[in-house]
Amino acid sequence: MSRDAFNPPNSEETSDFGIRDTVSDIKDRATGFASKVREKAGEVGSTVSETVGRQRENAAGGLDRVASTIHENAGSLPGGQKAARAAHSLADGMESTASYLREHDFKTMGDDLMGVCRRHPAQALISALAIGFLMGRAVRRS
Repeated sequence: MSRDAFNPPNSEETSDFGIRDTVSDIKDRATGFASKVREKAGEVGSTVSETVGRQRENAAGGLDRVASTIHENAGSLPGGQKAARAAHSLADGMESTASYLREHDFKTMGDDLMGVCRRHPAQALISALAIGFLMGRAVRRS
């Protein structure tokens, strides 16, 4: 027998039973999958952003229409000038809200809301409780 038959092959000649190839293949597949997930998440994010944007614009348009109607009919309200001024003030507030909705994105509105809650925690808590109560009643009636 030759001397080579008893010498172990060096590391380059050692078979790793394809483990390296399998690990590399799994790694490539995981990277590809992660890339696809990021792409889909981006698409979903864009779709949600577009939908929220359209809803903001629809809400702003609705507020403007209602405000316009209130302005037009404020003079015919019972209660005289005091009621008319209150109606115009309400309509002005609605127009201001519509303008705010058009000019700010969802993230900015959330940041503004958090700022208001930090500056006025008691009022924020009372408002949250009132909204929760009203929503609960609305759901219960359905």
